[in-house]
Amino acid sequence: MKTLIVCASKYGSTLEIGRWLAERLGGGCLVDNAESIPDPADADLVILGSGIYNHHVLPSVQEYVSRFKDALKGKKTVVFGVAMDTTGVFVQGKVHGGWDYILPLIKSLPEPPIHAGLLGGEINPDKLDARDTEALKRFYKMLYGRETPIPYKTRMDKNEVWAFAEKVLERLERPI
Repeated sequence: MKTLIVCASKYGSTLEIGRWLAERLGGGCLVDNAESIPDPADADLVILGSGIYNHHVLPSVQEYVSRFKDALKGKKTVVFGVAMDTTGVFVQGKVHGGWDYILPLIKSLPEPPIHAGLLGGEINPDKLDARDTEALKRFYKMLYGRETPIPYKTRMDKNEVWAFAEKVLERLERPI
């Protein structure tokens, strides 16, 4: 089975998770950034993954779907988002995190994906650009009510990623 794993990865976490998925799914997987991955016309399965920044998936994965919408018709697809908060929180009258961030990508597909979910990401303050650093500081201030240093945090878990891959394999064998 030919599988494309299309990753929108700003600092490398989503691309790493894409590689872990490919490792578990087995041969025939091509993993690359959304800007570099080929037309999905010959693929049997297209997996779309993105880091979550400023409450959205990255534009490159949405642009990939828009550019290849016709080629994605009739394809089996999977969607995953990579975030520090995979469940969501309710703060100041709004939901932050969780499924709210990947639903627009899911809804933009020609058909519903066979599986979708959120996987734990990573925050490495040494890698963040100035814009993301400031956005994260504002978000932490909103959550905690005060200025808070940005610590290194990881929720990346290969076992979680492989369990996600197992669900994909189950759905391929037993469509919902």
